[in-house]
Parts: sequence; C-alpha cells; structure tokens
Amino acid sequence: REMALANPDLRVIGQAERRGKGRGVREAMLLVRGRIVGYADADNKVPIEEYEKIQPWLAAGYQVVTGSRGLAQSHIERWQPWYRRVGSTGFYYFMQAVVGLPGVRDTQCGFKFFPREAALRLFELQRIDGYMFDVEILAIAHRLGYRIVEVPIRWHDDADSRLQLLSGNLRNAVDIFRIRSYCRQRRLASTTVAAATDD
Repeated sequence: REMALANPDLRVIGQAERRGKGRGVREAMLLVRGRIVGYADADNKVPIEEYEKIQPWLAAGYQVVTGSRGLAQSHIERWQPWYRRVGSTGFYYFMQAVVGLPGVRDTQCGFKFFPREAALRLFELQRIDGYMFDVEILAIAHRLGYRIVEVPIRWHDDADSRLQLLSGNLRNAVDIFRIRSYCRQRRLASTTVAAATDD
C-alpha cells in the first residue's frame, strides 16, 4: 500500500483476512487494462525473466500460455520434498480422471498469461476461491476451445508451501469435483492442448 501511494500503476486490493488465492487472482484479473495479462507467484519460484519464453506463443495467437515444470526441457533448480512430489503425481492422475485435461502436465505452476479478452472471459466464469482455480481456468479454456500451450520454465522450490497436507488436500479434492460439475453444466465444447519445446 505504501508503494502504491507513490506509483499510480500499482493498485492494492483485497482484505486483511485470507479469502483464497483463486479469489484474489480473480478479483485482480477482472481489473486488468493491459493487452497481455497474467499472474506470477510472489515467492519468485519462476523468475520473471522466463516471460521471454511466454511472449512468442501469445504473439502466435494462443489464448492461454502456462509455464510448466513437467516438460523434458523444464529446468528444476531445487526440487520439492519427496512426499510432495509423490502427492503431485497422485494429484495429476486424480485430476485427469475427474476433470480431464489431455496434454496438460502441470496445472499448478503459478505462471500463466493471456490476451486481455481471453482473461476477462475466463475469470468471469471462474468460481473456485482456493488453490484449484488453476485447474478450473484450464478446464474452462479447454472447453471454450481456446488454444493452450505449456512452456518449459526454470523453477525452484522455496520450501514455504502454505498447503495443509490433510485438510488442504481434502478441500482440493472437493473443488476438483466442483470443477467437473460446473464445466458439465456449462456444456462447454472440448479442444486439445499443445506442448511447447525449446527446439
């Protein structure tokens, strides 16, 4: 807030209490004015310089360009603990079985960018307030027929996850089923997903 007082391009929103990452990103994205918009985790797990890998795909007409830790060309500088990697693998198969995002290897990388028009459409439809909002955004885009591409990025773990392993994952599981129900009710059409390489 202090920085925003001196910088008219910086706007602070939200409340003192935690209301969910999905809600925070949604409220912010509905205020955007730029031609290209997106979000990156504040802990800098993905250096902002990795946007240079994102921009060409936006210029090529993709509506969703997402960083991915799951591609062969991705560079993981510091891995998560083994139990979180095991959990992530289990989550991947569970999410694919329930929601179905063919070709998407990493839904949870917090480094996603969109043309403004696509972002406004997606976040007007998005409803999940918690961490599964990333899955929801990709599922909505997938069913709207948007062109989606995963781009290999440089990533490192900061060992500061706020996710509670039991209660947090139970909420996530419930939200995954909510996403499936919501997308089916919307009767959105399906499409495919591309994967980018450094070649």
